[in-house]
Parts: sequence; structure tokens; C-alpha cells
Amino acid sequence: MFGHHHHHQHCGPIHVPGCNQTQVCPPVCHEPIQFVKENCYTVVVPHVHPVKTLEVNNVLYKNEHTYPHSYQSMNNVQNQDIQLGAPMAPAPGFGGPMAGGPGQFPGQGMGFGGGFGPGCGC
Repeated sequence: MFGHHHHHQHCGPIHVPGCNQTQVCPPVCHEPIQFVKENCYTVVVPHVHPVKTLEVNNVLYKNEHTYPHSYQSMNNVQNQDIQLGAPMAPAPGFGGPMAGGPGQFPGQGMGFGGGFGPGCGC
């Protein structure tokens, strides 16, 4: 078998019919017959591939300058009191409520008090 040819030497007497004697020869060794038994295994090999994300926040500050305008006004006022003599009572018939000549009416004419004066209305 397997391409090898063995020559056997005769092991003892030839079997003769009617003779019950058996003789055993030394063994003849051949190459082993090989049977293959396959075993299948699953081997897990973990491969770690780290992944990271870097988040970059870009912040732009826009400084807006405004110049609100307000308006303010100021009045400089001056008062001057001039005393022209001492006050006196009006003369009879002058400056009273019905004073005046033709075409004159209260508020028109000369004098002080009671709303009678030269267009003053006081």
C-alpha cells in the first residue's frame, strides 16, 4: 500500500491440505493509514480602535457702540423790579371802573390796578 511493495518471506511450512498446524509469522509493518478529524474553533480577537470627537466652539463678540442723543435746553431768565415812586390811591374819577372819556373802556387808559392800564391786562 502507498506505493510500497513488500516482499513476504515464507513463514514456516506450507499449509498442506489435511494438516491443522498454524504458524504465525512476524508482522509486516506498513505505513500508517491516516484518518483526518478536523476540529473547528472560533477565536475572537478584539481590536479596539478609539475614536474621539473634539468640539470646538468659536465665539465672536461684536461690541456695538451706540451714542444715543438727548436734547436739553436751558433758559436764562432775568427779572428786574423797578419801583417808580410809592403807590398811591387813584384820584377820584381816574382809574376807576367807569373811568375814561368817550371811546375808553376798562383795560385801556392809564393807571394801576383793577385791570386798567395801558394794554397791560394786569
